[in-house]
Amino acid sequence: MIKTIAIITDKGTPGKEIKENMQVNVFRLENDKVSGYESIKLSSSDTGSFSKLLKIKKISLIYIDSMSNELKRLLKILGIHVKCKEEWEGDEFIETVN
Repeated sequence: MIKTIAIITDKGTPGKEIKENMQVNVFRLENDKVSGYESIKLSSSDTGSFSKLLKIKKISLIYIDSMSNELKRLLKILGIHVKCKEEWEGDEFIETVN
């Protein structure tokens, strides 16, 4: 199974909210193994542009330190699951990249 996930970072640490110059670290997984990686620097803090980027890259799950409830709701409507830092404990993917 192929899936695409992203970790949102700000200067190497998990990002808080969406803002300009944050990194979207995109991982493509095949059978739970990383098969591709891409790093994208955000040029805007616009949540609409951010949401479009996630859809274009076919991202189904993002990891971020924290996110507004409004943006979480929008991403859920788009079929993108959000895991904030308090949900990371025991997460198999996060444990392998740390």
